[in-house]
Amino acid sequence: MAGKQKIFELYLCEKPSQGRDIAQALGVKQGHNGYFQGNSLLVTWCIGHLLEMLPPDAYDSRYKRWSLQDLPILPQHWQLEAKKSTKKQLSIIKKLLQQSHSVVIATDADREGEIIAREVLDYLKFSGATRRLWLSALDTISIKRALNNIQPAQKTLPLYHSGLARGRADWLMGMNLTRAYTLLANDRQVRSVGRVQTPTLALIVHKDRQISQFTPEPYYEIQADFNTQEKEQLLITHWQYNATQATRNKHQTKTKHCLDKSLAQAVIKRCQNQYGTVIEANTQRKKQAPPLLYNLSGLQQEASRRWGYGAQEVLNLAQALYETHKLTTYPRSDCEYLPLSQFNDVSLIFQSLCKNDPTLCALLAQANSKQRSRVWNDKKITAHHAIIPTQAVINKGLSALNHKERNLYDLIRRRYIAQFFADYEYDQSIILIAIKSDQFKASGRIPRVEGWKKAIQSTSSHHKPTTNNLSNSHSDKELPALIKNEQLLCDHLELQNKLTKPPKHFTEGTLIKAMETIGSQVNDKVMKKILRETAGLGTQATRANIIQTLFQRKFIKKENKLIKATPLGFDLCDAVPETIKDPLLTAQWEQQLDDIAQNNGQTIDGFLAQQVTLLSSIIQQIKQPHPNHPPQSTYKEGDPCPNCGQVLEYRQAIRGNKIGQTYVGCSQFPQCRFYSW
Repeated sequence: MAGKQKIFELYLCEKPSQGRDIAQALGVKQGHNGYFQGNSLLVTWCIGHLLEMLPPDAYDSRYKRWSLQDLPILPQHWQLEAKKSTKKQLSIIKKLLQQSHSVVIATDADREGEIIAREVLDYLKFSGATRRLWLSALDTISIKRALNNIQPAQKTLPLYHSGLARGRADWLMGMNLTRAYTLLANDRQVRSVGRVQTPTLALIVHKDRQISQFTPEPYYEIQADFNTQEKEQLLITHWQYNATQATRNKHQTKTKHCLDKSLAQAVIKRCQNQYGTVIEANTQRKKQAPPLLYNLSGLQQEASRRWGYGAQEVLNLAQALYETHKLTTYPRSDCEYLPLSQFNDVSLIFQSLCKNDPTLCALLAQANSKQRSRVWNDKKITAHHAIIPTQAVINKGLSALNHKERNLYDLIRRRYIAQFFADYEYDQSIILIAIKSDQFKASGRIPRVEGWKKAIQSTSSHHKPTTNNLSNSHSDKELPALIKNEQLLCDHLELQNKLTKPPKHFTEGTLIKAMETIGSQVNDKVMKKILRETAGLGTQATRANIIQTLFQRKFIKKENKLIKATPLGFDLCDAVPETIKDPLLTAQWEQQLDDIAQNNGQTIDGFLAQQVTLLSSIIQQIKQPHPNHPPQSTYKEGDPCPNCGQVLEYRQAIRGNKIGQTYVGCSQFPQCRFYSW
């Protein structure tokens, strides 16, 4: 390319395949080594991250030798360097930028995509104008639509700042604490520590210990058979154990199971051949709306449950459907809804689905493309909408997909199609019979209107609705027609011996769910809210990689579909302080990172200053492992709380100016909020 006049606008993509797609949509056809050119436009690409953060020894050669005395390592000026494997492509981008008056950032539409592009522009000191192409799908129609709506780069700049803050904080914690706990172990086995990785490992370790320490406990249930007026029809019920009454009678502590065999036997003795009175006999028609659309987490959980696919495997498959086949939209979405503007595309998407797979045409003909379900909701849209099929038509149809890609694609398209079917309807029946103070229940459910289940029945067996607070499983058998106050003879009761079951080991799907809903395990009301709003540990885009890292570092292993911690994982989890493995810390980080991304008053420097304070406190405790509460405190661990009388304990501050420091606090927090420094 002759000359260095700045006559081009350059589109900077995330990877070569994305670059080819965007170049084609722009009509830029002249191919060169590492870029396309035409119409005063250049289209080039990164290959993922072209730059990486420098290791500690690049800042100072003395850090090549790991030593506790050198910790914490705190870079004053953060530096990046070119990756050796992709140095050539970075040189190509540098030459193209020298001839470009402006840049359109066309990397993936997320925080990571923002970093990949902007770190290159900053590293190469590009000073021209920048704009942002925000893509939700890579089919031709979606690309052209996005090209007509290119946004100001300033709009997504906070995402870059959030990514920088996350990367630098992860470096600080990872580099320093990995060195610290590896040195403490002194066995030449690297013990990697991370702000999301370690709390995730702690979840698995805690679950494994719950299971290993579990002792099965016998409990008792009673099946009672009642004769209806039509002698040939038997009503099978189950005794409703009343824990409150049992406690009042001092038979046992409050529990949902009857643990006292003599109590159950007494029920059988007093109810045998007795008449019971029908105190409730209700049948209600109930409706269930179509399930929400898939986000990445939901897709990972479903594919794990159904086929045992790993979280990273599902992400790779979803990425192929998006990037290679262009059959689905952006996969790293945390959203289960669609913008109202998408409603205009329904009939076109249906046409494409039918062309790609003619076996769907009969089903699509039954769908009501004008029906608007709850998924169309602009208020629920985040940076991306839910994962749905695109308008792309591929020549080979579904034969272009491998077996696993077809499975995943089928889930996505059928969940979308389900939105255009009526609600599923069923009759829910409950019969309650009393023999004096003892009650017996029967329940049944009869499907009446198939509705949206017709759209997903070939792939989904788990969408059968459930109703809470029923002690016995639902039966699809229709219950007899009974009326209130009717008398029925109980002529057979059977004592059923049961054993309590231990918790189940995580699968990759249930671990993803636990990471997403970690807030339910936290008592602190403020932090619980933060965790719920920021979706727990990690993000949709990072959870698969976090689990993969734990496997690679041999902290966890997989036995069939089950995930278990290794001895190395147990050792590390026991060694690190609660501050690092507690999800509260991650909750606080995610909230602050989100504030940076939303331009909501938080700054990179302020965020990193808190992490340095916390890190310094932890390193100090590692070097001098003693409680560090101020001597002026008149209270110590084990003393009674002056407010409520419960036991005081040492705790670590997880936020505020004294983050990481030890204080004396009430063990009943958050019910009692007494503390003393």
